[in-house]
Amino acid sequence: MEKILEIKNLSVIRKQKEKFVPVLNDINFSIEKDELFCLVGESGCGKTSLALSIMKLLPKSFTVKSGEIFVNGKNILAMDEQSIRSMRGREMSIIFQDPGAYLDPLFTIGVHMKEAFHGDTKQQQVLMTSALKEVGLEPYMLHSYPHQLSGGQQQRVMIAMALINKPSLVIADEPTTALDILTTYQIINLLDTIRKKYHPGMLFITHDLKLATKIGTRTGIMYNGYIVEIFIPGKTRPAHPYSSILMGTEYKYSRISEATLSWQSDICPFFEKCPERDSECEKQIAFTWYQDMTGIRCIKHGRNSQV
Repeated sequence: MEKILEIKNLSVIRKQKEKFVPVLNDINFSIEKDELFCLVGESGCGKTSLALSIMKLLPKSFTVKSGEIFVNGKNILAMDEQSIRSMRGREMSIIFQDPGAYLDPLFTIGVHMKEAFHGDTKQQQVLMTSALKEVGLEPYMLHSYPHQLSGGQQQRVMIAMALINKPSLVIADEPTTALDILTTYQIINLLDTIRKKYHPGMLFITHDLKLATKIGTRTGIMYNGYIVEIFIPGKTRPAHPYSSILMGTEYKYSRISEATLSWQSDICPFFEKCPERDSECEKQIAFTWYQDMTGIRCIKHGRNSQV
C-alpha cells in the first residue's frame, strides 16, 4: 500500500525557563492511503504536539531534536516555510478540536473557505458550495458568520475547509471534544464517509480508546511522549499495561501533568505507575515491531494477544 505519512525517530523538546523538557520521544509509525489511524492518550501526553509537528506548526518554544517526517515521500522537516505552505491544505490538512477558536468572528464562512481554497478561482464558488453540501450544510451559510452557527455546524465548516482541496493526509485533532454525543457520532460518521469516498490517510486523535477501537483500522497508544503500543482493533487485543488500564471502566491512576514530562531516558516511561512493574522494568524498552505494523514497548508483554 501507498504510505501517505511516515514518521521516523521523531523527538521534540520544549524550552521551559532555562531548561529543555522532552515532549515527544522516538516516535515511529506510518499511515497508508485509505487508513484511519487512531492515536489515543490522555491530555498532556503529546498528541497535539505530534499533530503540529506533522503540519510544521509547532510553537517557537518547541524544537525538533531529531527525526524525519515524510508526507507523500517529502521530508517536510527539511522544507523552508514557503514550500511547506504550499503543502498545507493541498496535500495535508488539519481539523482542530475547537472550531470557535479558529474561525474569525469578523469574517463570513465564505471568506474562511476562500482562504483555504487552492485551485482555479473560476471553480471556487462551485467547489465551496459543493464542499458545504458534502458536510451537510446549506450553501447560504457561505454568507453566515461563525457565531450564527452551532458548534456542530462550525466543526462541519472546519471539515469542509480541510477537505476542499482533497488532501492525501487529514489530521483530526479531537474534533468532537466540545460536542454533544449525538453530534459527535454525526461528525465521526461524516469523517468515515469522506475517507471511504476520497481515500485519504487519516490520523484521528482522541482520548477515548473505546471509540478508537470502533472506528480505527489501527490504533496507537501514547503515554508521556512515547507511543507504547499499536494494535489492530478486531484482530489484536491491547497488551500493554497502560492500554489495559485505558480499556477498563475505571481509571485508577492519576492523570499526567506537565511536571512529569521530564522523564528519565533510561527507564520505561510507564514504570512509576505500572501495576506490573518490577526491577526488570527499570530500563528503557525499545519498540518491538511485527509484520502487520503493530507492536509494543514493554519487556513483559511481547506479541499483542489475539482477539
